[in-house]
Amino acid sequence: MSPRARLVVLAACLVTGGLAILRAGPPAPRSADAPLHEFSAMRVHERLVSLLGDGSPHPVGSAANAAVRGRLVEQLRALGLSPEELPAFSCSATGSCAPVVNVLVRIPGTVPGPALLLASHFDSVPGGPGAADDGHGVGVVLESLRALLADGPPRTPLMAVFTDGEEAGLLGAHAFVKHPAFAEVGAVINIEARGTGGAARMFETSDGNAALISAYAAGAPRPSAQSLSYEVYRRLPNDTDLTVFKRAGAQGLGFAFIGDVRRYHTPLDDLAHLDLGSVQQQGDAVLGTARALLAAGVQAPAGNATYVDLLSLFVLRWPAALDLPLAGLALLTLLIAAWRTARRSSARTVSSEYVRSWPRAIAAAAGSTLLAALAGALASYVMLAAAGALTRPIGTWPAGLMLSLAAGATAASALAVLALRAVARRVGSRALALGTWIVWALLAGVLAVMLPGASILLIAPAVVAGLGLVLAGESTRGQTLACAAAGALAWCLWVPLLPALTEALGLNALVLGLLAGWTWTAASPALADAAGETHARRLAIALAIAALALGVAAAIAPRVTTELPAKLVFFELHDTATGETRHVLDTLIDIDGLPPEFMADPWRADTPLPWSGRTMYVSPPFDGEGGGPTYTQHTTTAQGGLHRITGTLKARPGALSMIVVMQADTVASLAVGGQMLEVANLQRGPDGARVLRLHGPPAEGIEIEAEVAGDAPWVLADMIPGLSDASTKLLTQRPFDRVPYQTGDARIGLRSIRP
Repeated sequence: MSPRARLVVLAACLVTGGLAILRAGPPAPRSADAPLHEFSAMRVHERLVSLLGDGSPHPVGSAANAAVRGRLVEQLRALGLSPEELPAFSCSATGSCAPVVNVLVRIPGTVPGPALLLASHFDSVPGGPGAADDGHGVGVVLESLRALLADGPPRTPLMAVFTDGEEAGLLGAHAFVKHPAFAEVGAVINIEARGTGGAARMFETSDGNAALISAYAAGAPRPSAQSLSYEVYRRLPNDTDLTVFKRAGAQGLGFAFIGDVRRYHTPLDDLAHLDLGSVQQQGDAVLGTARALLAAGVQAPAGNATYVDLLSLFVLRWPAALDLPLAGLALLTLLIAAWRTARRSSARTVSSEYVRSWPRAIAAAAGSTLLAALAGALASYVMLAAAGALTRPIGTWPAGLMLSLAAGATAASALAVLALRAVARRVGSRALALGTWIVWALLAGVLAVMLPGASILLIAPAVVAGLGLVLAGESTRGQTLACAAAGALAWCLWVPLLPALTEALGLNALVLGLLAGWTWTAASPALADAAGETHARRLAIALAIAALALGVAAAIAPRVTTELPAKLVFFELHDTATGETRHVLDTLIDIDGLPPEFMADPWRADTPLPWSGRTMYVSPPFDGEGGGPTYTQHTTTAQGGLHRITGTLKARPGALSMIVVMQADTVASLAVGGQMLEVANLQRGPDGARVLRLHGPPAEGIEIEAEVAGDAPWVLADMIPGLSDASTKLLTQRPFDRVPYQTGDARIGLRSIRP
């Protein structure tokens, strides 16, 4: 390739990569006076101001939860709907239970058939107001219902459920799938958030999703989705309400934004920090997809799709059954192009004294593809490790997450460019292009079998490269266009992966560098400097200088800030057996670490919570608030070697949860609130214990029945939000860049019983 041709390939890659990053962000929110058939994030904001009231946390079973539910019902009635409140006592298989009240609305369709269900949850964690998670989801459903009602009666029946107790273990969803109304549901659109902003993505689907993906592609005006995301999500220990609905037989799509994760489940998950652009993108996608599904009707699942959005303009998709054939087509066309090249050329045309045949040249080029990825991983790791060594470790979720990402990716790019140049200038751009894309096609075939959702990221560019190079023949201009088109498509698909995966999984220097280095292989023909040329070397030097500057900035940037804080929860832990009360600090130590002032005397490391093996820091005893949960035994009946007991567990007034820790081998059966639980499936605690969690315990207590062997003790705990006056001084010592998380600060009472 001539220098101009190589510049065309490089420019095509860089421009499309830059556009992909720019297009990955959310749009501007639409104003409150937008046309009635359009979705408006500002209208959602107005609804949330009313719905969330004073912004208090509203976990399941709390008075604040009931108040939010009441305001939700009022807003539904204002839309002309007739909401139903569905109370139930619900338990998950892992032993999380609570009294829940779901809210359901129905809109009949003009044609009978399975209904489309819009779903979100209205409860929050005790530690935060839940404006994003999942207040925004409630607002998205309300605004979508308003717009759909403005369209007139839907063709397909439409339902919306606002579940309770999602944060306590998807309990509202578990209750709803047992309700007769769930039998009417054919497909679900579920709305979630893990953070307060970022791109709104369709990240979760069900099997047989081809029709759902078609509806999404037709309806979402700014799509952000790829089948890889579900491959990643299904391997993570995370679930949403949609997980429960799918297990019960429904198909569905899951939408969420996950940016600014340090605000997740904290007091900063409030309206002031909710990104209305993210809400706009989420709402546009939900409303558009709902309209498409309502118009077409909910179809039975039939075949999966492999898909990815291109610049958030449209969704490239095909049946998953074509993954392997398309990978084969890419490989076949590339091998034909390589065979033609080898046949028409002699060894003298190869640009190296020691690579004396086209097959060897292509093999060397193929090896450079893997070398570039490994070089990228090494450079990223060294850069971020060095930045951390200059000051302090960067960690998985630094406040300057994207700054650290840029430093690692740029360092990876610099070394990958040098590695590719070293081979490219010896074998030439033609051989490098063939070798690179043959590797892409081979790996595409492997992924089509092992990780189907990811294969489109390799198949699409490899098919373009293969067909382009075959059609180009010996035309230099044709080869340039083929390499530019394939490279541009590859960068369009792979560059947005760097922030997306980092946002989802946290900062991982090796993965980041591997992906960055791999992405550069799609531009490798542009790096084949001829003798005496230094274009690619100058590019690598420029990237290295940029990486050093970014690395220094990442090193000195704060790891946490008041806007993106670390977690630090204070507990007052009272043991009724000893009468002692101690302070306990929980900081998710493996993520944020403990402020130095709390790691010295009088604080000591311990595992003070009977249901958790996590190390925390504990203070000496102090004069604090006493009390704890109680257990009243009603009956005891001997049955062989077992005792059948019934009794009532009761928390202190104001407690939002209770915990029961028992030894699994001493409990043969267990029923809570009339629901049988498999003891072996309960959450595991230290030393083989099993943990039962009771959220929103009613004032009258919760009935429990069990068959027990021996007299092994159970440990009961209840948790009341907030601290007593005895902890006022401690609260003032919380660093400005630390906030409560998940449960929030709380008073915990422990009591040991022998049932």
